[in-house]
Amino acid sequence: MTVSADDVGGAYDTQSARLADMLGTTVHPDDPDRALIEPWADGVNGRILDVGSGTGRWTGHLAGLGHDVGGIDPSEKFIEGARRAHPGIPFRVESVHDLAASEERWSGVLAWYSLIHLDPDDLRSALSLLHAVLLDGGSLLLSFFTGPQLEPFDHPVAPAYRWPTSAMSEALSDAGFRGVHQHDSVSDLHAAITATA
Repeated sequence: MTVSADDVGGAYDTQSARLADMLGTTVHPDDPDRALIEPWADGVNGRILDVGSGTGRWTGHLAGLGHDVGGIDPSEKFIEGARRAHPGIPFRVESVHDLAASEERWSGVLAWYSLIHLDPDDLRSALSLLHAVLLDGGSLLLSFFTGPQLEPFDHPVAPAYRWPTSAMSEALSDAGFRGVHQHDSVSDLHAAITATA
């Protein structure tokens, strides 16, 4: 069931055109996620990194609101499309694990459904890396698929995982995060958490 970051990037490359058509490169005015992402970004005092930026829709949206933001994604084709759609915004072909070699630090990290394909050990490693690249007091906004138990499921692109919110909160605390706050879910299948480095 386990897939590597390269496997995930390749899987998204294969379906990038279909997914770009489905997701779009801009955020719709009626997108309900704006109610959570925009206030979070407004509370970040400094640079934001969009981890798993995909088509660049949230990266571009936040930049348009005046935030200093860049994006990384393991899919080369997603990054190519994001650069075309949002020129002037820095996008790089990288996975979350590539941040281990980075000396850059950010005030905020947005991980919007971008860690869903990581197995439990990989995800805990990724959370530790995100904690390390955040400045002291920096903020993480993480969204994921949730459920009553930690379990894999067949995602349309690559195998993914559902996490109980309590288990994800515990994993964030184990990675060094504090001020872990679970947001009200829009459904029984989706969850979001903010945490402070």
